This record gives sequence, structure tokens and C-alpha cells, in this order.
Amino acid sequence: MSSRDHPDWWRPVGGQNSQDSTLERRSLIWNDSDIEDGTVPGTFYEAETYKGKFFTRGCRGMLEQLQIYCMRTAVMTITLRYSPHPCLGPFRSVTIMPGLAWGWVDIPILEMWDYDSLFIWVHSCGANAFWAYDAELPFDGHESGDAGATWSDMAIRPFIRAVYTGETPGDVPVSGIVNVIKMPNTALEAAIQQHLNVPNAAWTDIVTLVGAGELVQAQVYFETAVAPAAGVEYMVVIHADGYNGIIVRNRQLTQSVVATSGRCAMGEFFQDADDTWLWTRLPLQYRRTLLIRVYQSSGAAVDVTVTIMSNELR
Repeated sequence: MSSRDHPDWWRPVGGQNSQDSTLERRSLIWNDSDIEDGTVPGTFYEAETYKGKFFTRGCRGMLEQLQIYCMRTAVMTITLRYSPHPCLGPFRSVTIMPGLAWGWVDIPILEMWDYDSLFIWVHSCGANAFWAYDAELPFDGHESGDAGATWSDMAIRPFIRAVYTGETPGDVPVSGIVNVIKMPNTALEAAIQQHLNVPNAAWTDIVTLVGAGELVQAQVYFETAVAPAAGVEYMVVIHADGYNGIIVRNRQLTQSVVATSGRCAMGEFFQDADDTWLWTRLPLQYRRTLLIRVYQSSGAAVDVTVTIMSNELR
């Protein structure tokens, strides 16, 4: 079944009264000019990024493919990202190489999408890569001028589609009208930055996660054994979506200026003859980015390794 738009359900989340909700639906979700391969579009972008398309309802099901109408004149790629709605970080990222003539490029996804809505945007696009749009109603375009932190509407229709199997006729979304179900996630060691040189007495950005989820633990390993003292301190600050979320220092964890080990509700601090360790385990949710910054005042630059574990939305 090919569908430009699905009718709204007779109940907000219950499904159509006349449609069998036991059998899956298979459909192409689209809103464009129904352009066919080989046709040169009337309007298109070159190397344009952070513009996207928003399908607001009926997107829960087995997401088989994304499609984009595009071409290239040199070896260049286009990267698409997608999430349930604008202002969330990407749940997935896929990169394709357009053909040398205008046409629909199929991007295999082959994963269950548990959300009622779907937002797809162009994250990167090479200088000789082009993708199509038009300015016909109904509009569903959005653009961002701050790398996805905020989005505004555009009077365009990006030529981007989604192919589904196992699509439901309408049900309770994972998050939305009823918000009592924990979002699906994958517990993982999300990022590790090894042996990064951190100057003395200077805040240093270590690693950034791009996505949406909840921090489980941040582990910071300083390759130094200079003991805490009045002028020696070890700290980590965690920024969520550009805001200060957690600031943890050895004095909080040990309740002492000079102690080399201790713990509190925020985490643990431990130092032996060779190394210094700081853990924080405060839950911290983020929608787009998670940034780890560290500080040490041991008197000299030291190498630092940071490991972040989080539950990322999937």
C-alpha cells in the first residue's frame, strides 16, 4: 500500500473502527510530487544540511528503508539521521552515495521503530551531492541553524520517504499520550577517550556523545598519583544539551581536602601509588548531547582516560 497520508484514528490511540488491527500494514509513507527515477526536479539543494522532514503519526512498525531523491557529480555522500521528533538527538545515522543521475536511493534500516512519529534530516552532504524538494502543500519541512538544538518550520517538502512493514493501525505510543513505559534503550559502553593530555589547572573537553538517553556512569582515570591537598583537586563536569548537569570533585566524594579515597551518593574517589580514579553514578538524562570535561591541579599535565556508560534510546 502506498499512502501519502493516513486518516486520523477514531480514537486518539485506539485505531480505526473499521480496520482489522491484528494484521500488519505495509506501506510507503511519503509526501512529495510522486517524482520518478530519471526526472530532474524543479528545485534541489547542493551540500545543504540540517533540513528535515517530519511524519507526525502512524510510524510505529518495522522500518525497512529510508529513501531520498538525490544525485551526485563527484564521489560524495549524504548522511541522514532520524529520531522520533525534532530537537532529539539522532537515534540512528546512515550514509549513502547517490547515483550519477537523479533517482530514489534506498537505504536499508531493517529495524523495529517503536515510536508513533518519525523525523528525518540531512546531517551531512558533500559539495557535489544534491537532494530534491519542492514548495508545494502540504508542507512538512524543518530547518536548524544551531546543529539541531532547535528547529523551525519551512514551507517545503523534502523528497524523503519511509518504507514500512509491520506497521500498526494505531496504538498507544511508547512516549506521548501515555508516558508510563520506560523508553526502549540499549545499555552500552557508549564512549571511551583514551590517554588525552590534560593541562594543569585548566578545564578540558574530553568526549561528547550525540544522541538521547540517560547517563549510567562516567569513569575518569588520571595517570598521576599526586595526592589531594589544599591546592590539588580532581573534578569532572558533565554538560547535558549545553547546560551544566553534574559537577563532581574529590572533596565531595571523600568529604575531605586530603583523603585519597572515599565515596558518597554521587560516586567514588580512589588513589593508589600510580593512578587516580573518579567515578560518578548520578543519573542524568540528555536529549541531544552529553559532554564530559575534566580538571586536575596536580602541578603538571597528565594523561586522562574517560569511559562513559549510558542507556541510549533506540
